[in-house]
Amino acid sequence: MPTVWAIGAGAGLATLAGLRLYIPLAVFVLFSRLGWVWEFKTRVTPVDFMHSNGAIAVLLVLIVLEVAMGALPLVARFGLFLRLPLAVAGGALLMVAPVSGEVDWPVYLAALPAGAVLALVGMYVRQGLTLSAGRVGSGASPGPALDFSVLVLSVSMMLLPPAGYPVLLLTLWLALRVRRLRKLKYRGLRVLV
Repeated sequence: MPTVWAIGAGAGLATLAGLRLYIPLAVFVLFSRLGWVWEFKTRVTPVDFMHSNGAIAVLLVLIVLEVAMGALPLVARFGLFLRLPLAVAGGALLMVAPVSGEVDWPVYLAALPAGAVLALVGMYVRQGLTLSAGRVGSGASPGPALDFSVLVLSVSMMLLPPAGYPVLLLTLWLALRVRRLRKLKYRGLRVLV
């Protein structure tokens, strides 16, 4: 797989990790374990632990918990504290995993902060979607449509890695739109201290 494809897949998956963390992570692990990934290289890298049976079992449990965070208010409030650090770590892992199979050790470390930043952008868009859905402060998911779309986009990036670039561009556009809508919402509003 060319390095450009690996960067595209990693960028798209890291961005989706900000929307739903465990779905793109589980799709990547499952597809790479089954060998259905675009010439995924299996040389020894620091992210090889993601292919173990234990990691897959933990990911499946975490997917159920993350989906439950949208339905149960008590779980949602607990999940608010964990979502940010887990999404940043997951985005960094998802960016570095495909890139580490293509480039050597010191070079792919640059993918760690890039993946973390892309996951933060995805979380910003997720927060904007949650606010626009009218679920202010609940930490709830914008709905099952988000889960399904993240699953479909993750699978599409595993089958066709350059699909990560349009996902990245769409997420950046949505982040700019969320920012613009927030500015319009509070235009002229001054809070007196």
